[in-house]
Amino acid sequence: MNHTAQNGQRRRWLVGSASVLGLHLARRMGAGMAAAAGAGIGAASAQVASPGQPPERWIVTNSYVADIVVALGGASWIVAVGGGSDHITELRGVPRLPGFRQTSAEPMLSVSPRRVIATTEWAVPQVFDQLRSAGVAVEVLDGEQTPAGVERRIRKVASLMGRQAQGEQLVGQFQRELAEVRQQVVQQVARVPNPPKALFVLAGGGRPTLVGGKGSNVALLLELAGARNVAEGVEGFKVMSVESMIEAAPDVILTNEDGTQPIDGIPVALRAPGALDTPAGRAGRLITIPGRYLQGMGILTPEGVRLLARQLYPGFP
Repeated sequence: MNHTAQNGQRRRWLVGSASVLGLHLARRMGAGMAAAAGAGIGAASAQVASPGQPPERWIVTNSYVADIVVALGGASWIVAVGGGSDHITELRGVPRLPGFRQTSAEPMLSVSPRRVIATTEWAVPQVFDQLRSAGVAVEVLDGEQTPAGVERRIRKVASLMGRQAQGEQLVGQFQRELAEVRQQVVQQVARVPNPPKALFVLAGGGRPTLVGGKGSNVALLLELAGARNVAEGVEGFKVMSVESMIEAAPDVILTNEDGTQPIDGIPVALRAPGALDTPAGRAGRLITIPGRYLQGMGILTPEGVRLLARQLYPGFP
């Protein structure tokens, strides 16, 4: 099955796999309704509940987990969601959580959630304690950035939703899509003498410039797409020294969208210490893919692998 057909099949499955749970509306707390995309955390989402049943009200802190909830038919359950979720059209107008981690439960409590779904890398114990003290259920999912971790997250979310059968269907679809693109990558890599040496640089947006090392989602994304991650000696996301950058000598640098923005004519990512003195920097070999594929490993990862492989290997299907 080609990639376009797969996308169509996925969309049809996502739309048709579960019943519509309710109308999705965004409104200001105590005020009238608002449906503007990018609403702040002060807005909430209203639902139509079944008679005698209170509506589900979930906060999902990670976009790659929100993808799963929506795929299983739970878009109308989500009353707030983490950043990086703009690609999920079903959540247009749903309030966004500010920042990567919350240091207080107050913004989340303002939308009256019944449950918060987070992952281990997002965990802030004191915030979870505050939420639980307020009577909010907190579920912390395994944040392991591997295909197995994705499958566990799908099954956990499906169990929480009471939709285990749909969850198994989604696991199967994820496995098939990943296996197909991986087979194509393996065939592509076999045609070249050496796979490209690559490095992910997180840059711009007022944040420190970091590289993605071992255990990070972007490190595995590069490997799945047929590159060799040269930040193998780094754990997670860390600053890389000038010497280490030059020694790593990446052929290509993958960055987020902010990292492509120029300052004095030079993209922010290539302003990382030592980056301009690498083969990638000298050749200007800076690539990016949409942010939804860089947030974390999830059901969109097979598509992200394909898009990245196309940039690493011209002519990749």
